[in-house]
Amino acid sequence: MDDIFLQGPFGRVHCRATGEGRLLFLMHSAGRSAHEFDALAQRLAGRFRVLSWDMPGHGDSDRPQGHVTLPQFADLAVELACSLGERPILGGGSVGAAIALAATGSPRAAELGGIVPIELPLTRDGTWWARNWGMIETMFGCPEEPEERARARFRTWTPELAARLAIDRHKAGGHAMMDLLWAGRDDADRVQPRIRALAVPALFVNGDGGVAPEAATLLPSLNPAAVLRLVADSGHFPHSDDPEAVARAIEEMFA
Repeated sequence: MDDIFLQGPFGRVHCRATGEGRLLFLMHSAGRSAHEFDALAQRLAGRFRVLSWDMPGHGDSDRPQGHVTLPQFADLAVELACSLGERPILGGGSVGAAIALAATGSPRAAELGGIVPIELPLTRDGTWWARNWGMIETMFGCPEEPEERARARFRTWTPELAARLAIDRHKAGGHAMMDLLWAGRDDADRVQPRIRALAVPALFVNGDGGVAPEAATLLPSLNPAAVLRLVADSGHFPHSDDPEAVARAIEEMFA
């Protein structure tokens, strides 16, 4: 994996890069970093040039001066990806999935080759966020996360994973995590309309035990052309639980 820095309107953006081929640009979830996709990137490196970013405010990227909206994150991702390759594919997990979907409304969206939203909740509208905001603050307002809560979200727990999660959350800090989640909350009511309006190939990936099980029944009614792949025995991070299955789905759709 190579560490590279790209320049954007919010300063330097750190990315991890590997492989050769069509560009796949991956965006992590709240409180994580580019390392979230290391296992998936290694399995795709034979067919794709895989870049995963530290979104501004996280990891080793610069901190924005002020609030950044989800569409602003999406516009940045599209600009960076399109500067590095033709017809790039944008993917991400959780809030990174929401950014990938929001990218389909970017001024340069026609230049995208597709999107891969992983574990994107489809029914968490603004009302849901307001009702559950106390839970969100408990989970992300403090960098320290109890091990029993973190462990429950992964199929396999290792000391290395625990260390990586702690590093990522402390680098971001509680304010950056909450500011990002405010961006997700403010944008939540746009998720379903964006899916209805999709004009690029879209591969949705969910764990069968994750937070978005409703996709199996809801997604076809929103957009019959969207493809859904479920990863068995997986939760909110199927790309960590079973990177081979997720890599297979991406290769089948886009390679």
